[in-house]
Amino acid sequence: MTSATRAERAAAPRTAVVGGGIAGLTAAWETARAGVPVRLYEASDRLGGAIAPHVLAGLEVDAGAEAFATRSAAVPQLIQELGLSDQVVEPNPDGAWLQLPDLASPLPATGILGIPGDPAAADVVAILGEEGARRAAEDLSRPLEGWGAAAEAGAGAAGVGAPSVGAVVRDRMGQTVLDRLVTPIVSGVHSAQADDLDMGNAAPGLFEAMCQEGSLARAVAKVRSSAPAGSAVNSLEGGLKTLVAALEQKLTELGVEIRTGTEVTNLGDLDAEHVILAVDGPRALGLAAPYADLPPQQAELGRGVSLVSMVLKAPELDARPRGTGMLVAPSVEGIGAKAMTHVSAKWDWASRALTQQLGEGHHLVRLSYGRVGDDPAAGALGFASSDEQLLQAAAADVGALFGLPIAGEQILDADVVRWQKALPQASAGHQQYVAQVREALAQGWSAQSRSGPRLYAVGSWFAGTGLARVIPDARAVAELITNDS
Repeated sequence: MTSATRAERAAAPRTAVVGGGIAGLTAAWETARAGVPVRLYEASDRLGGAIAPHVLAGLEVDAGAEAFATRSAAVPQLIQELGLSDQVVEPNPDGAWLQLPDLASPLPATGILGIPGDPAAADVVAILGEEGARRAAEDLSRPLEGWGAAAEAGAGAAGVGAPSVGAVVRDRMGQTVLDRLVTPIVSGVHSAQADDLDMGNAAPGLFEAMCQEGSLARAVAKVRSSAPAGSAVNSLEGGLKTLVAALEQKLTELGVEIRTGTEVTNLGDLDAEHVILAVDGPRALGLAAPYADLPPQQAELGRGVSLVSMVLKAPELDARPRGTGMLVAPSVEGIGAKAMTHVSAKWDWASRALTQQLGEGHHLVRLSYGRVGDDPAAGALGFASSDEQLLQAAAADVGALFGLPIAGEQILDADVVRWQKALPQASAGHQQYVAQVREALAQGWSAQSRSGPRLYAVGSWFAGTGLARVIPDARAVAELITNDS
């Protein structure tokens, strides 16, 4: 971004938002509707960030985020305020499957991060085996030992840090639960290793509930029972792009100036009283560095993921042989994908749109590549792999995961979408680091005696994975600005 002209500086808004993803859009809308002048800058030519559409075989579908968690009312509330409640859709209730080296099976019906709420349930025993299920059930009667003391010391509180998912599961339920249920889910959903994944970040409230209930299984059941009734995730008819379009319209109606194709390189050029950094973590830290004494950067500031989407002519998939998709254990050999979503089986709107566009027997699938710790030099597929490598691997993986051969001529269209630094850091200690960064931003402004902009940071790298974390965090930050205005 070039230096601002005098006229631009004179007309500068009180709040500037850098980044037009869902966090930036939400923060801008919340601020603008409180009467604060806002200008939004987006480096690319579109809004939405990781909520993005792409076209396959003439059909526009989600290329990034495709659903939101219903564990809190944060996203439904925003959807209602935007007038989109009648467009909310639930996924097919069949649920997802799990691919293990020796077994393909539906995921247990009740669980969080794969941790079972009922270790004796038939679908849990089918995956763990009798011995593994008995070890898991020991959690129901065995004393917590040191975990209660950790909770009393504040572990799990915001900015303090909880123990890792791996440490808690291994101690309470055993290695079999960790290997056969938890690891496939946390590696596929969070792109993290269970021993590096902060439980407070990955499953808010679960560690505290365990210490209250005296059991990890009872904690899972309690947290799940307190969530809103219905599916664990929902979406919108036609995909989440509908949410982005609605927010853009609201911003326009409120007079927010939206500048796409404008990369901000110097926050001083914005000449705003408040600046909301709604970009990925590394970029936010780089922009803020001249204005705040930031803590030393962590070695890993975000990870990339590659998605391969394919439209198939495959009537044999009409029976949904793997439910709404699959999570793949890292121990499975011969399959490079960490997860597969059978999009047209998961969302009825996608199935109807495909049938209308192409006729019966067509399906949309999406495979995800890139696990933390994978070594590209050893042949692991991920963000650094070429499109050709990923498309070739996906063509083989899709048949292996469905347990049905898929011939090359059945693939009518396919493409690769990469999300660089799309996944937030989820390791133990990240919450504390985020708290330190936000405190440094606030102190940096104070130290300048209000001579520079007051800085804020939002987005998944700061708030956590998913819209249910990102949206309320962005609204809370916007509220700080409106209260200060």
